[in-house]
Amino acid sequence: MTLDQLIKRALDAVNANLTAWNAMTLELNTLRGGEFTPEAEKAITDKRAANEAQRVELEHTLETYRAEKVKEDAVAALQGQITQLGATAQTTNARTVEPRTYSQEKDRRGEASFFADFYRMANGNDFTAQARLQQHMVEVRAEGELSSRAVSTGGAAGLVIPQYLVDLAAPVVRSGRPVANAVTHLPLPDQGMALVIPRGTTGATAASQATENSSVSNTDEVWSAALQPPVVTVSGQQDLSRQLLERGAPGTDLIVYTDLAGAYFEEIDRQVVNGSGASNQMLGILQTAGTNQATAFVAAATAQTFWTKWAGAKAAVATNRKRPVTFGFMHPNRWGWLEQLLDSQNRPLVVPNANGPMNGYGVYDNPDYGTVVGTLSTVPIVTDSNVPVNVGSGPEDVVVAARKEDLLLWEDGDGMPKELRFEQTLGNQLTIKLVVYGYAAFTAGRYPTAVSKIGGNSGAGFGLIAPTF
Repeated sequence: MTLDQLIKRALDAVNANLTAWNAMTLELNTLRGGEFTPEAEKAITDKRAANEAQRVELEHTLETYRAEKVKEDAVAALQGQITQLGATAQTTNARTVEPRTYSQEKDRRGEASFFADFYRMANGNDFTAQARLQQHMVEVRAEGELSSRAVSTGGAAGLVIPQYLVDLAAPVVRSGRPVANAVTHLPLPDQGMALVIPRGTTGATAASQATENSSVSNTDEVWSAALQPPVVTVSGQQDLSRQLLERGAPGTDLIVYTDLAGAYFEEIDRQVVNGSGASNQMLGILQTAGTNQATAFVAAATAQTFWTKWAGAKAAVATNRKRPVTFGFMHPNRWGWLEQLLDSQNRPLVVPNANGPMNGYGVYDNPDYGTVVGTLSTVPIVTDSNVPVNVGSGPEDVVVAARKEDLLLWEDGDGMPKELRFEQTLGNQLTIKLVVYGYAAFTAGRYPTAVSKIGGNSGAGFGLIAPTF
């Protein structure tokens, strides 16, 4: 759909909204002049308020399209002046259907590089690179990608990283972010470097009334704002040669962004799991005070002792949080250890989810790392290599059973790192710095008892020590 068509559609929506507003105003005036009731008046005024809120959004959308139209017209005029694109010149607002301006195939062949074009526009005032970036944004909007993807800011001037780069970066790279993907996600507020979460310390009470007309139970609620998770900045940079960007080496986008985004995702996940809360880190699940802790193993873990502690971990959450466990996570080696456990007849205790296993210790469903690999007593399990394996004197790893609804992660947009920034701090070496960053906040402290940890030993070689296969 062209920008002209989008503008017309937005105008029609605004006009329809105004028509509805006028009709409700007439209805309200009629009501006030006739059989008036406060309830009926409130019903109409509430509808008008919702209508007005919708109109603000519609007008914002309309102005966004109009501003984009101005930019696109300027780019089209500029293209006609400085390039010789002939019959293939893109001088309209219609999106390119095939091929896209940036694609994985073009990147591999070195025909069009998002990174190289962004660098040339930002540092060399390259108008042809700017035109390709503008055309890319037209395609993104026409495909509706902006509705579900974060928009980069700052040095990227609102550019959206091509979807094929996101697809390559978002799946598991290095350790990925399995636990961070599994917890509850919330939008990060636009301002502030700390969040304030009130917590109740004393609740109201209810009891039987002793006698008629006597006082009923009354306890004042007490609230505390002690929980203030910080908004942290996670960032990374990569030094690149100027030649690599200016010459548009094939595959530069794939190599650089995948690696840098992978490092960013890994650090977000590591802090969610085990962040120290110091040095501007998030306070991770394993470091949060007040969580349930299983008693220490007194020998090397066995199927029976692990199963007992797993049942106890679930019971602790149900007892103290008064809600059930909804997921668990562990190191991939621990899940592998569970899969190799056998009963006295050499039959596996963790069995495939096929044909309805009747008496399985656990069930494995999916061999993919970073996803729900199976269940233990119906609880979905996620494996994550960011789970530490050097805990205690064993050293050992940790298994967690928790309510993901009580583990809160705030991130900008869809969690992709923002901003591509090129800084020539090593200009005498023709070295360019690529910087990405993002803001996030996390807490498991809203209800610490929604988390149960299994681990701990009373001597070296005891507990969840590293398994051998």
